[in-house]
Amino acid sequence: MLKKTIAIIILIIGLLLVFSPFIKDGIVKYMSGHETIENYSQKDIEKNSEKDATFDYDSVALPSMTSVLQGAANYDKEAVVGAISIPSVDIQLLVFKGTNTANLLAGATTMLPDQTMGEGNYPLAGHHMKQESLLFGPLMNVKKGAKVYLTDQQNVYEYEIDQTKTINETDVSVLNPTDDATITLITCDKPTETTKRFVATGKLVKTEKMTDDLEKKYFSQ
Repeated sequence: MLKKTIAIIILIIGLLLVFSPFIKDGIVKYMSGHETIENYSQKDIEKNSEKDATFDYDSVALPSMTSVLQGAANYDKEAVVGAISIPSVDIQLLVFKGTNTANLLAGATTMLPDQTMGEGNYPLAGHHMKQESLLFGPLMNVKKGAKVYLTDQQNVYEYEIDQTKTINETDVSVLNPTDDATITLITCDKPTETTKRFVATGKLVKTEKMTDDLEKKYFSQ
């Protein structure tokens, strides 16, 4: 009886090890895709934008099964300050105020406490996972000239990518203020341990008032 119990336990552990990557990716896919900006009003966004946020860069690591399970329970819906859409590479995510482990598993995250859409430098971070269709993985395929759309539910800010590059993780110059309205998108250059970051930057080319048509066009799953 004991041997049979041990065998069953070993079998269960083996199955969990085999299927845990699929389970983990499934949780992240759900976390990052089950809600859209349509669930948040302009008043919600304004309220969330006024709240303090956590910028804990040192705690950020490759997503593990444990961190994904914790993130599923802990990501802060009251940190949602907008949404990002890059149609050319099929990215559509909520934007969270604050870079931390939980928020990064649910969408893109702001990297500075006082950044404002449509003004100066607006840097966003996102995970690059092994299933590269998730989170910021598709960013690796973005090309010069691609359009990026941000919204705070008041306006839609259209940026155009003008540069992509790979930098060292210690190079924080990409977070520096800019005179022009700029978007800076940052992810790891590969979905494993790495000291490099892929960066795509773009300039603001248009600002429009948010409408139902624009919301459906760019920010509805």
